[in-house]
Amino acid sequence: MTRLEQSRNAWGTPEFEAVFKAELPTLGNALPLQQGLAAGSFSLTDSVEVMIIRQSADADFIRVKAGLFYESLTPGCACAGDPTVESEQNEHVTVLVSINRTTAEAVFQVLDV
Repeated sequence: MTRLEQSRNAWGTPEFEAVFKAELPTLGNALPLQQGLAAGSFSLTDSVEVMIIRQSADADFIRVKAGLFYESLTPGCACAGDPTVESEQNEHVTVLVSINRTTAEAVFQVLDV
C-alpha cells in the first residue's frame, strides 16, 4: 500500500503544497502514469512534476486533485535501417489522490486519459 505520511503530517500547514509536490514524485511506479499515456508506450518516472488543482479534507480523507506532468518513451527496435527511434514524449494525467488521515494510505484515481 502506498503511504503519503509526510503529506498527511503537513496537512493544514503552509508547507503542505511543497511537501505534497516533493513527496509524490518519489513514489515512482506507484503513480498511475501508465494509465495516463496518450503519446508514448512506457511512462518514465524520473522527472514527474506535480500541479495541485484543488485540495480539501473531511474527517476521514485529505483529497487532492492534481495534474502530473511526465515523459513517456516510444522505443524503436534499434535495428539498422529502423525508421523509428527512441523518443520521449510529454504526457499529462489528472488524478484524485485520497489520503487516509489516520493511516496515511493513499489511493489514486485517474480522472482523465
